[in-house]
Amino acid sequence: MSDEAGAPLSAVQKEIIREESLYGRLPLLPEEREYGALGANATCFAYAVATWCFLEGGYMADYLGAVDGMICLVTGSLIGLFLVTMAPALAGQRYGVEAIDYTKSAFGQKGSRILLVFYLINQLGWSGLILVMFGNGVRNILLAFGFEVGTWVVGAGVLVGIWLCYFLVTRGVHLLNVSNAYVGPGLIILVGVMFYLLLRTHGWEAIASAEPLDPFDEPWLNYMIGMEMGIAGGLSWWGGIGFLARNTRTRRSSVYPEIIQLGFVMALVCSVALFSSLVVRTSDPTEWMIPIGGFVMGVAALIFVAIANISSSAISIFASGLALRHLRVLSARPWWHLVLWSLVPCLPFVFWPTDLYDMGSNFLSYNGTLFAPVVGVLFADFVFVRKQRLNLAAIFDDDPSAEYYYTRGFHWPALISLVFGQFVYFALLDPLTYESSQAFLYLTASLPAAIAPGIAYLIWMKLFPPGKVRKGPNGGEKISGPGRIIQPNI
Repeated sequence: MSDEAGAPLSAVQKEIIREESLYGRLPLLPEEREYGALGANATCFAYAVATWCFLEGGYMADYLGAVDGMICLVTGSLIGLFLVTMAPALAGQRYGVEAIDYTKSAFGQKGSRILLVFYLINQLGWSGLILVMFGNGVRNILLAFGFEVGTWVVGAGVLVGIWLCYFLVTRGVHLLNVSNAYVGPGLIILVGVMFYLLLRTHGWEAIASAEPLDPFDEPWLNYMIGMEMGIAGGLSWWGGIGFLARNTRTRRSSVYPEIIQLGFVMALVCSVALFSSLVVRTSDPTEWMIPIGGFVMGVAALIFVAIANISSSAISIFASGLALRHLRVLSARPWWHLVLWSLVPCLPFVFWPTDLYDMGSNFLSYNGTLFAPVVGVLFADFVFVRKQRLNLAAIFDDDPSAEYYYTRGFHWPALISLVFGQFVYFALLDPLTYESSQAFLYLTASLPAAIAPGIAYLIWMKLFPPGKVRKGPNGGEKISGPGRIIQPNI
């Protein structure tokens, strides 16, 4: 590593660059990346068995029984992970850039900020739901010990959880990794014990024959909603995929662990949550533990899940803090400022925890609305338009002559295709009410919403390809090119 004059960098300079890569937006060089095949599998495994699995499995129990629900979880998650992994993982691993920077090739410098909003909604929405789960756990622990407490404890628990997340995230990646090293294996043990106790106490016949909690009258509609929730759960990993892929050393390490661990393994953990919801007859994960495990084991499980909830939320808050570096007003702020701003959107969960928590399944489906068109456009752009090649310098260049600046910072073909994909989704399924068209019963909503805008974007780019040479301010040839940045945006 050297500077422009060829002189070697000092140890202090190297550490500054390393910190900027981890906590900022500088591309990670191959030698700076942490994960080989084993590390990538271990990290993805730790994320896969996080407590959001309990939420997703509980939501599935509203519509489907054990067997159908497990099929939808596994199949849908794998489909969703395949869609979000292909382009972001390949681009993130090859160039070491995080998710939002990578999208600039398709959406433009300013257009990518729209995806930043999607990304923050996803990350902070899950954080808020998990923090409410933490608050519910605190309340159920107090109730188990005989304390008469109201629902206000849930909001207070969310506030405590926000403070704990701030403490954990501001201490850096190392503390998060240490936390995950214990929480991940602990959750696997917990899930295994829960499954064993379910089989011993109720038997597979009782689990398989348990009716859904709140289904629609039409069985096939319930099945397709379950499939859509599985796909949307996979699509929810869009931001996390880029965060993980940029830290891997090989393409194999960036793709296979994400699909296997975040798709298949996560679906299996969600399935145990589904079984528990069907047997205990509630979709709230914090209400399963004591009925399934008894008082001592149930309370111990609640305490551990509460700790795991903080760890899971902290991961999302960390990723959100990194994403806020894209906003010019925050780009130079210290890390703890970014963490604070990331936690502000979680405050409504302090005041309306129950109302927002009850909308969790709608939020899960809305992830399909947000990210299905995004992955379709990005796949078409990276694979077919760019031929898997990006101009890394142009990603970090805000000069109007830069390749990815387009029209005032926006690439309208991609943005119009994105809106088109949103219309396709809502034409098939309303994620808030689950009112659907007949076509939804055969196509799902996420798949057409990903494929249609991808095709529309590809046709547009074939008919009207972007200029290979852009004019500079004086009418000359393009002045921004590979290796040269005119107006840095870091």
